[in-house]
Amino acid sequence: MKVLLINPPCGERTIGLKNIARIEPLNLELLGAALPKSDEVHVVDMEVDPKDLARTLRDFRPDVAGVTSEVVHLDTAKAALRLVRTAAPECLTVVGGHHPTVWPQDFLDPAIDLVVRGDGVNTFREICAARADGAADFSHIAGMMIRDGDRLVPTRMRPLPTTLDDQPMPDRSLTARYRNQYFYLWEKRVAAVRSSVGCSYPCIFCSCRVFTNGSFIARSPELLVEEIRNLDEDFVYLCDDHAFHNPARMEELAERLLSAGVKKRYFTYARADSIAENPELFKLWAKAGLMLVMTGLESVDYERLKLNGKRIEEGSDEAALSILAELGIGMSAGFLVEPHFTERDFAAIDDYVRRHPAILLTEFTPLTPFPGTPLHKKVENEILTTDRQLFDLQHFLLPTETPTRDLYRMMRNAYGRMILRAFFRARLWQGPMWSLQFLKLLNGLRHNFLAFGRAHRDIPQAAPTPAE
Repeated sequence: MKVLLINPPCGERTIGLKNIARIEPLNLELLGAALPKSDEVHVVDMEVDPKDLARTLRDFRPDVAGVTSEVVHLDTAKAALRLVRTAAPECLTVVGGHHPTVWPQDFLDPAIDLVVRGDGVNTFREICAARADGAADFSHIAGMMIRDGDRLVPTRMRPLPTTLDDQPMPDRSLTARYRNQYFYLWEKRVAAVRSSVGCSYPCIFCSCRVFTNGSFIARSPELLVEEIRNLDEDFVYLCDDHAFHNPARMEELAERLLSAGVKKRYFTYARADSIAENPELFKLWAKAGLMLVMTGLESVDYERLKLNGKRIEEGSDEAALSILAELGIGMSAGFLVEPHFTERDFAAIDDYVRRHPAILLTEFTPLTPFPGTPLHKKVENEILTTDRQLFDLQHFLLPTETPTRDLYRMMRNAYGRMILRAFFRARLWQGPMWSLQFLKLLNGLRHNFLAFGRAHRDIPQAAPTPAE
């Protein structure tokens, strides 16, 4: 049987990481690895090469085509399956991933037959097996919704897995022709590893908790060491929702990596309180190669943090930054940009960052009501657009007190200061200044800067909300 797995590109108006980073489609590599060796499986990564799907379909007629989708991929995921349906009318089309799980109604489309919800490895494997046996009815398969005319009919729920150990190792041979083009900022080559999924913290703006119903599902350190040791890349992105949720597990993983002599450099997410409460653990991870953590500091105002469900003790951020500075680990710090922000608010963040040399990178994030989150339910009637490509953590989707043109300008200027600061704090001058990778990064930054200049035209704004 022939199976086509598609990673769609972001929307044209999406701003952010799409221009300065490209990560392998790990979920598709997992799906491909779970299928029988007798199946002919192709992965098309349209993030790398948007025209590759059309070229592939000239000679490859799939029996099943699956596309993965985050919220900003909604339109391009549908367009990819429409192209498949045109080239192979009898092909069974399937969509899965984060956004279909939390908001499946967005995928009611004639080009889509099945919508997979939750962890899709076993579900997709059963779909392909049923298709290979000639099935036309898939209602016996748990964990999905079936398009029936103008509605989606759910099948029975599939329980969440309690461990990721039962899943196969990702089949990275499926992305072999793209691997030299996966990068992260100034890192020329990057590999992605999923150590766990899920987060139990109740931040109202985050969909990670929604995806796993607050569960934390992990892969064992033994299997992770085996996977990481076999990577060709030296820079590894642990793409977990909350990697340090279980400190004892992460301690075991670091110790096993060190004992096995695995020498890699790592980047992952870590909450400030996890760092503050576990200084010895992060000391161990510094030895193992942890060089950068992404942390949502969100605000320098603790009262604002409480309003957004960010449960963190006052002083945790200072303690975390002190620990990271001592260990030589950098932080990529995220801050929420709220509707009332003025130059004074950006100046306060800038002053905070200047005082903390461990902060190498800064991200400025408008409050984004992702579908399915508590925040979305709370403000659904206030959202100014349903254009999912703009749900990119860089567009203002809610009415603002400050005119959006001014907010985008202030964000662009703040990013400019961040880039100059990162150049010195990350010592980028010590690398080859005019390497192809550095030029690629500069070009991506140029695209983002131009996008911020016109972003105020993307969403019609309601009249400014009066200040209280």
